[in-house]
Amino acid sequence: MNGLALYLEVLGLTLLLCGALVLFFWGIRRFRGVRGDSSQAIKLLALRPLSMKAQLLLVEVEGQKLLLGLGEGGPRLICRLGKGDAKKD
Repeated sequence: MNGLALYLEVLGLTLLLCGALVLFFWGIRRFRGVRGDSSQAIKLLALRPLSMKAQLLLVEVEGQKLLLGLGEGGPRLICRLGKGDAKKD
């Protein structure tokens, strides 16, 4: 009987700990989204793979859209997209 009580006690504590961890990470995720404007300063609008090592990204930073190339050499600005016009950098 003593072995069964010990087993149930350990099982209960394990379930309690797992539940506390789930609530902790849920709370972190929820509060991270509450910050508002600071978490939404950079938005990924589209991502298109070009090859295994290259991607094309459309991001919005503080209301301005940027077309970025991502490859072996790192990120590179291709152009800034405004109101119907494109400015080459």
